[in-house]
Amino acid sequence: MKQTLLAMLMAVSLLPVSAFSSAGSDAPKEGLFVRSDETLASIYANSTSANILSTSVTSRVKYYANIFLAKKSPYVVEPLGEGENGEFNKGPLYRFDGFDCTTFVETVLALSLSSTPEQFKQTINQIRYKNGEVSYQTRNHFPSVDWIPNNTRAGFVEDITGKVGGEKTKWSQTWIEKDNWFRMKGPDFFQLSTEFGKELGKIPYLSKEDLLNNRALENRIPSGAIFHVVRPNWDLKKAIGTELDVSHEGFFIRENGVLYMVHASNGLRDGGEDYKGVKKEALREYISRVMMKSPSMAGFNILRIQAH
Repeated sequence: MKQTLLAMLMAVSLLPVSAFSSAGSDAPKEGLFVRSDETLASIYANSTSANILSTSVTSRVKYYANIFLAKKSPYVVEPLGEGENGEFNKGPLYRFDGFDCTTFVETVLALSLSSTPEQFKQTINQIRYKNGEVSYQTRNHFPSVDWIPNNTRAGFVEDITGKVGGEKTKWSQTWIEKDNWFRMKGPDFFQLSTEFGKELGKIPYLSKEDLLNNRALENRIPSGAIFHVVRPNWDLKKAIGTELDVSHEGFFIRENGVLYMVHASNGLRDGGEDYKGVKKEALREYISRVMMKSPSMAGFNILRIQAH
């Protein structure tokens, strides 16, 4: 019984938070909006002084990700929402004092593609929401049917999994039942449940076995790329109303010839109870220690950031 309960807790902890939580359990504290604006101004003032804005997007990703890595920024359950005028979640549109795995990627990506605080505020909305329209129903909740295709169309990312993997590229196909997902969130979401149906999520990936056993394949992954951990037909229908195909995301950053994962982790995601927050671990170590012990973790989808 204890093992079964632990397995269930692990499954829930591995979900992309945007695809599980309903309202923000870490709602904005008093003064958070002001502090976020002050932090944003400070980030760009420092990056300007360090001449970061004139560097490559890869360098910018590393620079901004390392800011939160150095701070050991904590893991926060659904830290962002639709702002004070949000219908379902009044959490802030951006913040820098805590992340889940999705908002860490979105925040670093928006910082890296922007040159001013004002541009950042526009860019992060364009990344988080379909066509930049801020609402809960247009938020990019699911990677394979929302986040990846919408940000590809917006020109922010390019899926390079096939280019990296060639004939070793595999495909996941999973039905994402948005109607059931909204319905299971409760009566407040009933109307939204009638506006959506199920969508077939298709996502290419490189298998964990191929990445672990083929160093040349790993070496073709560019530093600064975004990764998604792919779990085809991950059956969570009893818990959230749908199967999922992605459980985690972050950045690949290469340092001294080693490819690292830099990501916001809730601890259990890493198979341990260490601190919950932004951390770094070599890809090969993560595959061996975490993914090879999980039959449902199949591999990685890889996105290259498109410089603007």
